[in-house]
Amino acid sequence: MSSSLKTWVACIAILCFCKYSVYCQVDTIVLGLGDYPGVMVTSSSNFGNSTADNTINQDGYLPNLSAASRFLTHATIGYSYNDIETVTTTGIEDWINQQLAIPIPYSLESKVKEYRDFARTEGPDSLMNSNNRMWNYAWWQYHMTSSDVLRQRVALAYSEIFVISENSGFGFLGFPLSDYYDILLTRAFGNFRDLIEDITYHPSMAVYLTYMNNPKSDIPNNQFPDENYARELMQLFTIGLYELNPDGTRKLDSLGNFIPTYDNEDITEFSKIFTGLTWADRTHFYGGPQSDTSYTLPLQMWNDQHEPGEKFLLNGLVVPNRDPVDGDADINDALDNLFNHPNVGPFIGTLLIQRMVTSNPSTAYIERITNVFNDNGQGVRGDMAAVITAILLDPEANTCNQLDNPIHGKLTEPFIRYFQLNKAFNVSTLSGNFRNNLSSINNFVQQKPLASPSVFNFFQYDYQPLGPVTEGNLFAPEFQITNSQTIAGWIDALYQFVINENIADEWDLYFEEPNEDYLDEISTLDISIEMLYTDDDELHILLDRLNLILASGRLSETTTQTIVNAVKEFPNDDIDDSELRAKVAIYLVMSSPEYLITK
Repeated sequence: MSSSLKTWVACIAILCFCKYSVYCQVDTIVLGLGDYPGVMVTSSSNFGNSTADNTINQDGYLPNLSAASRFLTHATIGYSYNDIETVTTTGIEDWINQQLAIPIPYSLESKVKEYRDFARTEGPDSLMNSNNRMWNYAWWQYHMTSSDVLRQRVALAYSEIFVISENSGFGFLGFPLSDYYDILLTRAFGNFRDLIEDITYHPSMAVYLTYMNNPKSDIPNNQFPDENYARELMQLFTIGLYELNPDGTRKLDSLGNFIPTYDNEDITEFSKIFTGLTWADRTHFYGGPQSDTSYTLPLQMWNDQHEPGEKFLLNGLVVPNRDPVDGDADINDALDNLFNHPNVGPFIGTLLIQRMVTSNPSTAYIERITNVFNDNGQGVRGDMAAVITAILLDPEANTCNQLDNPIHGKLTEPFIRYFQLNKAFNVSTLSGNFRNNLSSINNFVQQKPLASPSVFNFFQYDYQPLGPVTEGNLFAPEFQITNSQTIAGWIDALYQFVINENIADEWDLYFEEPNEDYLDEISTLDISIEMLYTDDDELHILLDRLNLILASGRLSETTTQTIVNAVKEFPNDDIDDSELRAKVAIYLVMSSPEYLITK
């Protein structure tokens, strides 16, 4: 058997093994799953890096349609049937490499500026600032039209780790959100050290976590540095609360207690680091932004407002008493101190696995990702392209046997479900330009990008709902925003988006903008293919298609038949009936447990 064979062979073989020459016991072994104890394979050639084992262990195989769809649930926010076919013919690893090479087409900041300038020119206010609506439009336009879908997935995951939110002091401006999100897109496949530096020097983070215009100590006036960013940079953005082993488990002291990564004294010392930063376009230290574009410029350091003296950081690092004072050098030392902390790999690796693949990765999975974070194979620490690739290619993310693991998988975030709906049915506009204020989906399920209620995200990574999850010491983060309101909200949202075909919120860009100006930017779903299979004897074809596109083939026979029976209750006498049947089928699939839980 050729080791270069590229044929998907999962789920095809039953092998019979004779034991003790007394009786023959039949064991089921699924070739392609990666587990094949007792099976020995030889090959006449081991060309390149291939081995004979590759013919049965899944390595090097092109995925079938269901496997490709499942992979895309990890690697994208949403995808279509054509995307599934692309992965099937390209292969997962080649697809990832192609995605890593796609350049960013434009910045969200530039798109917000375009909207703002249009509103200034066409509307009644020639001095109009950017606003949240322009940010929402820019985010939606980028994600509906750009091909860098893996970058988009990673940036969204980052946005739920390195949190800022419109629910803050940004004054409903568009530039603070768009320019910050550009960092997440730009650094998606870069180095983690560069990412945390860009975040630290971004005005949006400084306003959100209150270290903008953070002055040095003035003891007589009882003035001390703000500790907010110092604490959250450690707790949420880099090392977490407790010291970790490479596999993500917590280290224990001699008494069996968890070991904190930092204490209040450490917070105090780090808070001294983040003093002296203010707006880049200010001519004095205190004060607010000059304009809404002030949020697009990295912070500048005022050394006369930076805390002088030594700072005692983690693992014995002492930042020197620099003379003259050099606040940027202090920040550089502090970020290096955190970046090189052994916790970063398992902590950030676990968060990314949770966001992209599964809420409860095994310790082995976490340790494999930690090892890649620590060294990408070329001696580089923090290479996020290597980390993301490793997360997506890991056997725990892709092998079929995880489908039967009851603790593998995750609840799909409500906003990702919404975006998937748009992608799955090729939402389009006449002009190719999109408007979506994202207000409806946010009202229904309390989630949209950069709208978290706090720095702790919409949900916390270690959330444990009462019951079997808590009893099993497992985690289910997304269930923290799963309640009577959001459950009913999702069902209501599907009715509006699918049945009523009101898929997006296309509103004015400026006060009383004529509706006819953006009639060619109204989104419509395309379910023309689905409508071809609404006759009673073809509903199974329709469900097979929806099962593949939406649920990666996870719908059970019971669920599938229940939906078919329900759809049959609707008449099918004309094209309008056919359309309604297709919509009802989509509505019911996207309400099903198998769809909501990604495996």
